[in-house]
Formats: sequence, C-alpha cells, structure tokens
Amino acid sequence: MKKLLMGILLLLILHTTYYDLTTGTLLSPRVESEAAEVLAPPKDDAPYVVYKINAGDTVLSLVEKANGSVPVAIETVVHDFETLNKIHPTEIQIGKEYKIPTYPNTSAQ
Repeated sequence: MKKLLMGILLLLILHTTYYDLTTGTLLSPRVESEAAEVLAPPKDDAPYVVYKINAGDTVLSLVEKANGSVPVAIETVVHDFETLNKIHPTEIQIGKEYKIPTYPNTSAQ
C-alpha cells in the first residue's frame, strides 16, 4: 500500500511538473494598448550657436552664455543639445565645436 501511494504521488509530481513546464500555470500577459506620447519631430532649423569647448565649460554654462540665463528647464536643454549634436552633454570634449541651443527671451513680456 505504501509503494502504491508513493507511485501515485510520484506520477502526480511528474505530471504537474510536465504541465507546468509545457503549458504553464501563469496567465498569459495581456497586451494593453497604451497611448503613446507623440513628440514633435526635432526641427532642423532650431536656433543654435556653435561654441568651441574650453576647459571648465559645461553645456549649461554655454547655454547661459548664449542666452544670458537658462529660460527653460534643464531637461529641455539636455534634450535639445542631444538632438542637435547626437551626443550626451556629459560626453563633450575640450577643443571640439558643438551646437548650443538658443531660446527666445521668455522674460520680455
């Protein structure tokens, strides 16, 4: 009787293992369509000035130099710089020239 119960238990374990590995017991993930955020395509005629990088320059300091201050969010400056130069602001190199975005004066209202 003990051998019969052990055999049935072994078959049950093997069957559940096989079923779990082939079919699975988890529900299939439902793919819900999410509203994709539509971003405006980058403008090729975006206003910028070209600066040659010197020691100690940062993208933010060059934007301040070009605009007098930073009139937009820093994330916007980073995004615009990456769009213009195809490089992250932390990867700028001394001696190379980069396009620095300029912004219209938003404080003159």
